[in-house]
Amino acid sequence: MLWNILGAAAFAALVILLCWALRGLTLLPVRTGEGTRIRLRLDISGPDPALEGAVAAIEWLRANGTLRCEIELRDLGADEATRAVMEALCRAGRVSIVNEGE
Repeated sequence: MLWNILGAAAFAALVILLCWALRGLTLLPVRTGEGTRIRLRLDISGPDPALEGAVAAIEWLRANGTLRCEIELRDLGADEATRAVMEALCRAGRVSIVNEGE
């Protein structure tokens, strides 16, 4: 009986370890060449209450080395509140803003 319990616990631990390893493979860093830069552009139009959360998620990927990129926000007619958030993120040095014509 004890061996059955220990065997089941060992099997469960192996399954958990396998799932953890597979999850790690999905977060492999994006590799680029020496002359290549990644620029991630978010096109924003209208109200976007989730903008700061989206930028924070991209920054998290950038901070842990998964995605080395610059973040650009393109204003395609954002409302005043969203534009204020965009400008605050730009002042904090977290993003750069690209206007519609650029």
